[in-house]
Amino acid sequence: MRRLLQCLMTALLGYSLSAWALEPDIFGTAHSVSRQAVYDDARGELSCSFGRLPERLPLEQVVERILCHDPQTRISWANAKAQAAQVGLSQSAYLPSLNGRIGTSRGNGRVDYDESYMRSGEGHRRRNSASLELNWVLVDFGRRGAALRNARQLLLAANATQDATLQSTFVQAAQAYYDALSAQRSLAASVQIAELAARNLEAADAKYKAGAAALSDRLQAQTAFSQANLRQIRDRGALRNALGVIALRMGLPPETPLQLAGDLTPLPDTQFVKAVDELLIQARQDHPAVLAANARLNAAQAAVDEKRAAGLPSLALTADLTYTQSQQSKIFNGDERERDRSIGLQLSIALFEGFGRTYQVRNAQARVEASQAELAEVEQQVALDLWASYQTLNIETQSLQRTNELVDQSRQSLEVVQGRYHSGVGSMIELLNALTAYAGAEEQHIQTLSHWQTSRLRLAASLGRLGFWTLQ
Repeated sequence: MRRLLQCLMTALLGYSLSAWALEPDIFGTAHSVSRQAVYDDARGELSCSFGRLPERLPLEQVVERILCHDPQTRISWANAKAQAAQVGLSQSAYLPSLNGRIGTSRGNGRVDYDESYMRSGEGHRRRNSASLELNWVLVDFGRRGAALRNARQLLLAANATQDATLQSTFVQAAQAYYDALSAQRSLAASVQIAELAARNLEAADAKYKAGAAALSDRLQAQTAFSQANLRQIRDRGALRNALGVIALRMGLPPETPLQLAGDLTPLPDTQFVKAVDELLIQARQDHPAVLAANARLNAAQAAVDEKRAAGLPSLALTADLTYTQSQQSKIFNGDERERDRSIGLQLSIALFEGFGRTYQVRNAQARVEASQAELAEVEQQVALDLWASYQTLNIETQSLQRTNELVDQSRQSLEVVQGRYHSGVGSMIELLNALTAYAGAEEQHIQTLSHWQTSRLRLAASLGRLGFWTLQ
């Protein structure tokens, strides 16, 4: 019996040390953490290992790098993993618990007798013990099941929250990219306007020197040229700022030289845009914020069942195996050995808890009501965001065509006015007005292109369907 206990205790000690070192995932809860919803199945999960920056950065790689370095995405992923571990903890409650104990003690004592014929003396005691205790809850009237449902629903909520965080970061990354493209195109437009203003200044100066134009024409052309240069400086600064924001969000120094690939050309894929009623139904089914709120409601309902079941009886299987050896001097009656084995059933009944259980159930029920209100609020906010994104995309789609026409018309008007002025028919005021109108049309068209791109992505995010496929 002693050798058996020694072997058991050695095995348990070795297993405990190895489990502590390796931390095995017995229940496989790590696989229940959701894959990042912004990726297509064919792409697989993001490895977050990048090489050197390419010469020209595409939008997809900018989004990937920002997703990998964004603190909020890492926080949401860690929270999901923590909740997955909580599911494993709830599952472990169904397994028995086995505890081992090893103890040793040593003591000295002295015995004195009043009778002269009995000899007094000193002695020592040494006591060694080893025991194994088993406890296995067999019946608890649904408490463990309710706790497991609660943990699983909270894991669903954590996964959905992670998806919502990823989609939000995705939109922000794409917004930063489109802002940089918009600044890049604005700079190109301001350079073009400055060149046109320089040509106008040359023409005005030549006509003034030839005596065919007044000094006011030359001064007005000089003012327009200075304003065009000022706009060019501001647009160059805006582009530098936008590129610095992208670099910082990718985990790079802000002065890192970046070249962006692509343009603000509108993409043809708007097939996901349907009737608004269909979109609202789809959003309630797929949006991660709604899924998270619904999972938290289910978790709160499971918590009510858990609190109620905690006040019910529980039946457990118990077993105990103990070996004790005492080594003593003869004055303490010599050595002793004890073996104790027991097995039985233990019924635990909560007779009175000071009405605490009642208020715990009331608290859990109130949390269910709060979760129901939270779900209604989230559904309403998703519907409002979807409606706003839907209308914004419709407006920007119509505006895109109109601003494109406006650019063409203002360019043609500028060319005509330039020809009239060079031929001596037009005036400088007419020429400057045409140049200003062309510059304004270009600026409106660039802004509309940028807004169209981001509105398209925001509508996809409002549906809960944002992914790399929306960039194609």
